[in-house]
Amino acid sequence: MFIDLGDGEFGCRGVGFDYGGSRYFVKFAVSGLGLASQSRAIAVHSRVQHPTLVPLIQMLGGDQGPILVFPWVEATTLRQSQRMRRAPLSDVLRAISDVIDVHVAIEAAGFVSIDLYDGNLLYNDRVHLIDVDEYQPAPFRLDAPRTLGSTRFMAPEEYHQGAWLDSRTMVFQLGRAMAVLLDPPSGDNLDRCPALGPIIGRATASDPEARYQTVADLAVSLGDALMQDGLSPAFP
Repeated sequence: MFIDLGDGEFGCRGVGFDYGGSRYFVKFAVSGLGLASQSRAIAVHSRVQHPTLVPLIQMLGGDQGPILVFPWVEATTLRQSQRMRRAPLSDVLRAISDVIDVHVAIEAAGFVSIDLYDGNLLYNDRVHLIDVDEYQPAPFRLDAPRTLGSTRFMAPEEYHQGAWLDSRTMVFQLGRAMAVLLDPPSGDNLDRCPALGPIIGRATASDPEARYQTVADLAVSLGDALMQDGLSPAFP
């Protein structure tokens, strides 16, 4: 073991292991809450394979439930990374493309993102999505006063017990992620790519009906806007 990240607030513990010349991130439950998180993560990984999503490569049996094994990614969280701030705009647009594209796949698999924020986006030469433990089958009815997650990324409906959360909720979160990728950590300055201003504005509208209704629609609109602005399209 080369690192012990300790017990997380959602009932799981993460550790890093060296084995056979490779490094791995291992996650296991330490409570009933953690077991529920593990089950959700397994559900997502069983239906979504995408280059941006760090894959679940093995499940081992443990005394407290399954032990999940992932490849170790040498990267820092977007929240901590200074590389994105210094990266050329083309790299930033590629990262935005990757984050949205993996969520197109997640949407197609029938899930909605919960607890998406800059702490579960890793960045080195590209962006990586981790910790999809709180993602839920869509639509998801909120049975608590609010969802888990960073308030900078949460959609207004995530504060209303009984609200239905769906693709439009994910669109809002991705709009905030786009803004943060353009200018971490505040996510308030769009000077680097003004063409994305209207896209982010619509994605983060307070009224879900005013947003893009699916992540796939957001992806198409983004690609069109960048092409019209003379930038390399984010999506093929």
